[in-house]
Amino acid sequence: MNKLLLAVLLALCTPMAKAQSMTDAVPAPTALQATDQKAEQKTAEAETADTQAETADTQSETADTQLSTSNGNNFWNEDDAPGAAKPVTDAATPAVPELDLQAQSPEAEALPIIDTAPAIPSEITPASPVSEPGLTGADVFERLRARFSQPACPDQGETIQRWRKRYAGHPKVFARHLAEILPLLEFVTGEIERSGLPAEFAFIPVVESWYRPDAIGVGGPAGMWQMIASTARNHGIHIKPGYDGRLSPVESTRAALSYLKVLYGMFAGDWQATVMAYNAGEYRLLKAFKVQGSRSVSAQQRKPHGLSAITYDYVYKLQALSCLISEPERYGLTLPVDLRFTPLVPILVAADTSSLDQLAKDSQVSIAALRQLNPGYRSGRIVGGVPRMVLMPGTPIVQDKATAAAAVETAAAESTQASENADENAGNAGLHEVRNGETLWSIAKRYGLSLDQLRKLNKLGHSTVIRAGRNLKVVP
Repeated sequence: MNKLLLAVLLALCTPMAKAQSMTDAVPAPTALQATDQKAEQKTAEAETADTQAETADTQSETADTQLSTSNGNNFWNEDDAPGAAKPVTDAATPAVPELDLQAQSPEAEALPIIDTAPAIPSEITPASPVSEPGLTGADVFERLRARFSQPACPDQGETIQRWRKRYAGHPKVFARHLAEILPLLEFVTGEIERSGLPAEFAFIPVVESWYRPDAIGVGGPAGMWQMIASTARNHGIHIKPGYDGRLSPVESTRAALSYLKVLYGMFAGDWQATVMAYNAGEYRLLKAFKVQGSRSVSAQQRKPHGLSAITYDYVYKLQALSCLISEPERYGLTLPVDLRFTPLVPILVAADTSSLDQLAKDSQVSIAALRQLNPGYRSGRIVGGVPRMVLMPGTPIVQDKATAAAAVETAAAESTQASENADENAGNAGLHEVRNGETLWSIAKRYGLSLDQLRKLNKLGHSTVIRAGRNLKVVP
């Protein structure tokens, strides 16, 4: 009986033992394993946090870069230079990829940056013996000195001295940047000479962008002269898909100098007042004059009162740069006077040429160099309905093209004169047809009207953009 009872008990316990053994086959985590799992989880969380922090840092650096290229406030030194310009995001213009300074494709290369100042291709600024043809830095600096307002180094207190020291604080860097922009500086100097304007204006692109044709500032100003789209269009610059004339050294320079020439006449040849108006706007300056009761101008005395400190400093910056070029030894500078380079010339592109690449091959110049100098043609394609003036290194082949372009420009100037004569006759009939490059001020001045009169005659608002081809009433 006892044996039978023992056998039954054993039979009942066996399944429970098997179930327990199956449970034991998957052991519970040990204390050490649990600790390891928690550590791995914390590591993953830390890596996620690091990734988020790196993203935040990148966004912060991007914001800092945008701030460093703000319009009219750009300044660099060895450790604090303007950041790379951001691509144009104008709705009418396709976006351009941001520059990859480590590896750029020669076929799609934008103007490269060395310490954030433009690097001109070596074929344009070759170091060569003085006996070879071309120009030297000394040629450019002497031409500038000849057109500076006198005295070029006025003693105007601590502010201008501070700006001189800022620019001259790193002599080798300053000289290197000047060397890099020499071809473009020489081109603009020549355009200023032809316009009869003071040489101080040649440093506006230095203050604005350090002569970067592809520079984009915060808020949308673009090009060497940092024009916003509405102002550019109002001065006849073409902006359309595939082309932005603000990024064309030729079109933007001629439009900027045309505007400066109007301002220079408006303010009786006072270059400081002209620069203040260029920076702050002529209406704001005229309003400040009205409040002041005179047209007295002095950056040192903050006259006229009521303008931004940026505007007064704008004058100081141009004075500081002019002084450094006039008396470099006084500030411990050695200018690149012996550097020889090939001057740049504007070329009228033939009607059967459809791209910069094709033009480069036909002219035997570098495709990369041509694209770097002419970023206005956004994809390298020369689209229709825009100016076909391209800036090129003046090699013998290119010089032949330049001669032809000069003949066309002469014919265009004669045509313009004839058009002006026709305008005078049309003016007698009470209408004026707007031409490229004209402004409301220049039109009003031609017909002896004030800006307000011209606006009222044509029911124009202060933000209205006039376009070529429009007829304006010019007789009250």
